[in-house]
Amino acid sequence: KANSQQIKSDMRSDLLSLLSAPYHRSVAPLEKKSASKMNTIVKFKAWIFEIDYQRTKEVYQKVENACTESCRCNNCKNFSINRERIYPQEFKNLLTELGIDYKKESEVYHIYRAENGKHLYGGWFHFKGKIKEGKDCRIETQNGGRSLDTINLNDDFQIGFLKDNSLSFFDNEEKENLIQIEFYAFSNWVIDKTLESE
Repeated sequence: KANSQQIKSDMRSDLLSLLSAPYHRSVAPLEKKSASKMNTIVKFKAWIFEIDYQRTKEVYQKVENACTESCRCNNCKNFSINRERIYPQEFKNLLTELGIDYKKESEVYHIYRAENGKHLYGGWFHFKGKIKEGKDCRIETQNGGRSLDTINLNDDFQIGFLKDNSLSFFDNEEKENLIQIEFYAFSNWVIDKTLESE
């Protein structure tokens, strides 16, 4: 089972450093925005969010491809093909309620192949809004890094929420009002086995 202790803070810091490097993503230009309307309340387990559903949906509708479709690596190809089985229905329902297209991740990255043969991935989405009730899952560590205090939706999938905007599809001036939904997911390798990563 994946748990927050498995995701080492130093691994997390290294990954974020790598992911901060420039890369190409296929995002359609955004039209002039209407005034923000954070007037929708969404409840999920121990959390209550106040969100701008319309703005979040508008942003995702203008995204042409998720990062996994833009990338040509085998790890992303495997994730993309297996996406429907990776995400629990409960998670897909939540994303829809927040205005997010679950087929358009902001980022997905491969972590390792476990002893049982499954592959651990991490990734995230964003929505415009704020956490009204419930914890921010970010945990600052003594060495200056961070880890995440996530919850399990099933044996292979966990999530957490934090105020962040890494690699967001939103415009720069909106990035102070974003919530990042982080996930960790175990997936089978479903494409050519000769291409499988360690």
